Amino acid sequence: MIDQVQEKLQHIRSSAQEGFDEQPDGRNEGIGRTENLLALAAAIGATFLARNALQAGWRTALDREPPKNPASSEVDWKDALLWGGVSGAIVGMVRIASRRASSNAYRRFYP
Repeated sequence: MIDQVQEKLQHIRSSAQEGFDEQPDGRNEGIGRTENLLALAAAIGATFLARNALQAGWRTALDREPPKNPASSEVDWKDALLWGGVSGAIVGMVRIASRRASSNAYRRFYP
């Protein structure tokens, strides 16, 4: 009975270890899972901050709320395209920069 429990525990441990193995996952060549998770978390946080900054900047510059749904027929084409272009470009650049910065930091501490 104890041997069976120990075998089960060993199987669970080895399965868990495989899940957190630092080998590249094929999608991002040369980036392990831990580094990829750190980069993802940094990108999510930076995206949240960038969107809030964009919304505040829109309110300040145009003295009105940014469109919540640019695809809505209630939003002017000009506002929809402006919001889509600016927010898409800024958020895309922020995501790339945050992922690269977090990967560089990870590699500095875990070479």
